[in-house]
Amino acid sequence: MAQLAIRGGPKVVPDGMIKPWPHITEEDKRAVMEALERASPWRYPFEEVEELERAWAESIGMKFTLACNSGTAALHLCVVGCEVGPGDEVLVPADTFLASASCVLHSNGVPIFVDVHPQTYNIDPAKIEERITEKTKAIVAVDLHGLPADYDEIYSIAKKYGLKVIEDGAQAHGATYKGKPVGALGDCSGCSLNGSKCLSALGEGGLFATNDEKMFILAQRARMFGEIVEPGKPREYNAYMMGWNYRTDPLQAAFARSQLRRLPEMTEWRIRNGTYLTKRLSEIPGVQPPYVPPDRTHVYFFYPILVRPEDLGLEDVSIDVFREAFAKVMQAEGVPLRSWQTRPVPAQSLFQYLEGYGKGCPWSCPYTRPGIRYDPDEYPVASDVCRRRLVLGHSTDSFGPPNGLDLMEKYAEAFYKVLVENRNELIDIVRKET
Repeated sequence: MAQLAIRGGPKVVPDGMIKPWPHITEEDKRAVMEALERASPWRYPFEEVEELERAWAESIGMKFTLACNSGTAALHLCVVGCEVGPGDEVLVPADTFLASASCVLHSNGVPIFVDVHPQTYNIDPAKIEERITEKTKAIVAVDLHGLPADYDEIYSIAKKYGLKVIEDGAQAHGATYKGKPVGALGDCSGCSLNGSKCLSALGEGGLFATNDEKMFILAQRARMFGEIVEPGKPREYNAYMMGWNYRTDPLQAAFARSQLRRLPEMTEWRIRNGTYLTKRLSEIPGVQPPYVPPDRTHVYFFYPILVRPEDLGLEDVSIDVFREAFAKVMQAEGVPLRSWQTRPVPAQSLFQYLEGYGKGCPWSCPYTRPGIRYDPDEYPVASDVCRRRLVLGHSTDSFGPPNGLDLMEKYAEAFYKVLVENRNELIDIVRKET
């Protein structure tokens, strides 16, 4: 039995074994160089941007798509397309990245949070109706970590109350729900192309999609300063509505388009890696691997692991202390476990202080329902997930190619070494931290 690396023993995962994401090929490099050579003189739209939009529409089966400069921008285009305005409320899962909620604030709407499901960590359909008011306009369904939300149940509620469904697919390109791809699961969708994402633009980027022509027209105007710009016609330079500059550039579009050609292959790689690691970790006490319902796939942008110190006889130890101590021990073994989102979004200072844009807007707006406050205790499942969660994945330890089952095996060996072979040493380290 090898000694823990944190106490001088050999690490399980050797230096240099983990390859970074995105996986860049010669094809990707050629695509970017060709776009660079065509990029002067400046013009809009660029062919590369339009080609990315066509390819994304074809790959997910949606009629209308827009490429923009970030996933946050894409989500805001969804909010605009759903005609969310001052005082309108949009339901958002309590455990997600901030942009799932801040996109609502960008249109002076008000996020109303809903607790998450204890197995999937996505918005809990059983908790949605209790948050609906006469002000509610839409539901944001986040495909968190790479796992699609419960869309049948969400749509059943949305139709009952006349609400729109916004899909936040930022972390889940390539995943499917009952055979239907992420990006096509909402009335409209926003997906990120941030460099770390399963479909990457290397820098920043985003994709908006819908089958609704009116939503598309509104989103198109919002992307371009509020103007109506028609192909083949002179630009008026006349804003018809509030708009932004959410356009993207040809180099990022060209890189993302090249990556999109390999998305099915890269998705299979991710699913294979995640499935293998889950099988191995399910046999090891002290950690809870992710659950995947049989009607959908998980692409493991993040591979979330919940720590369970109580399974090791450490009921008296703070979960936070155990989580951080365990992460340090695993990092010493070469496994880059780390925390992500250690508190629910409604517990962040933005939603506690309610300063917003200044002077309390949008909560102080006369169109807003009075008395809205955010109590973190109202989201016990999200709070528990955030306290227990450690993640693998992202850009520096991706589950995508070229990382394969050999790396997953090393990860599993490290978990076994720490939680089984050297459990008493781990407990000793945790108690000293306490």
